[in-house]
Amino acid sequence: MLEQGARLSDAGRILIPRAMVEDVLASTRRGWTLHALDGERSLDISPDHVHFGTAGGAVSIRDFHTKTYRDTTLLDLYDVVRLIDTLPHIHWCYRPLIARDMPTSMDLDINTAYALITGTSKPWGITLGSQESVEIVTDMFDMALGGSGRFRETPCCHSVQGDGVPPLRYAEERCKIKEASIRAGIPLMIASAPQAGATSPAALAGTLVQVIAEALAGLVYTHAVVPGHPVAFGPWPFVADLRTGAMSGGSAEQALLSGASAQMGKFYNLPTSVPAGMADSKAPDAQSGYEKAYTTALAGLAGASMVHESAGMHGSLMGCILESFVIDNDMLGSILRTVRGIEVTDETLSLDVIADVNVNGPGHYLGHNQTLSLMESEYRYPVLSDRTSPTVWEEEGALEMEARARNTVVETLSTHYPDHISMKLDAEYRNRFNILLPKNAMKPGTGRWSQAASTQ
Repeated sequence: MLEQGARLSDAGRILIPRAMVEDVLASTRRGWTLHALDGERSLDISPDHVHFGTAGGAVSIRDFHTKTYRDTTLLDLYDVVRLIDTLPHIHWCYRPLIARDMPTSMDLDINTAYALITGTSKPWGITLGSQESVEIVTDMFDMALGGSGRFRETPCCHSVQGDGVPPLRYAEERCKIKEASIRAGIPLMIASAPQAGATSPAALAGTLVQVIAEALAGLVYTHAVVPGHPVAFGPWPFVADLRTGAMSGGSAEQALLSGASAQMGKFYNLPTSVPAGMADSKAPDAQSGYEKAYTTALAGLAGASMVHESAGMHGSLMGCILESFVIDNDMLGSILRTVRGIEVTDETLSLDVIADVNVNGPGHYLGHNQTLSLMESEYRYPVLSDRTSPTVWEEEGALEMEARARNTVVETLSTHYPDHISMKLDAEYRNRFNILLPKNAMKPGTGRWSQAASTQ
């Protein structure tokens, strides 16, 4: 950065001139493709498209059987990834939890990558713990794509690498990992994640000033390493509950800050990532529902290109719940419908249709050609939400949302074992790397989820 126009203050701070920021803003890519093993699942990451996906690093998961929280494991991660593979409104799978049963940091990175590669053909996301891991994991991605150098040509995984320690500081080791990731061709989101009232000003406007400055610095930093590298503008302001100092991911202030950050990304016309959907609630209850709904809706309607953390997360990112991934997918489908908005054309204004029905027709629109032609495109029909009458609902078992989601989890995880990775390639992974996910856990017939089905 110093070689390209920044200077070092007497206090040891990097000072970035306005002109240097403006040059980077002018040359930053306005769009790039986040590829997928299944090409139809690739994503256009640009200011004109809103996508929802996972992220985070939950260290606990609510056990499906006991409904109490416990440490997360590699098998949990694999289960979550293959569940997400079936949920159409969660557009990428960034590792939502940390496999805490891994013996070393390197084992964690390798096995996280393996769970993503084998669990879904959607785009992936990962945070890596060392420069060495960057080289190894990108090699694993090359293998999945068909050979050396293929990942750089069609990058199907992005990485969130935090700025370091707000306010306005970088952590040296994380910088080395960021630079290795950039040079390896991994699309990046250098997130700044201060907490309002703790590591950024308590005034929400002041937090926005700081986080936007930190995110702009992240863009300058990325371009100083490799100009034109695919990167998402990453202002990630969080909120602290000032009574306790604890993070509050489901607060109204969080919704405002994420929405405002997305609007700033639109102002700069940049692909932008913000966090939303991080319920403070520890269960998929009414509190979880309203916290997730208004935070993700504001982020989507504000135009964020990538809304991370948008599914499955509880306890302000400390925990995750299998049923919530299913519930949140249904919610995100409806939010995406609101993002799409109302199409206004001469045809959709329907003046001729209104005249036809009221002058010559039966006085209702149920059987009109327009109704029949638009019922699948103009309207969204949720899969999990119940729209039956109270009587029918009771006759069908009176299942509440969580129970319906549990049934979906059991049905999916007892049957859906993705096989897009060949047996030969899987054997190569296991020969070259310390893969700790048991092979027999990656196929039906173990009884793990069929037993769960019998308890429903």
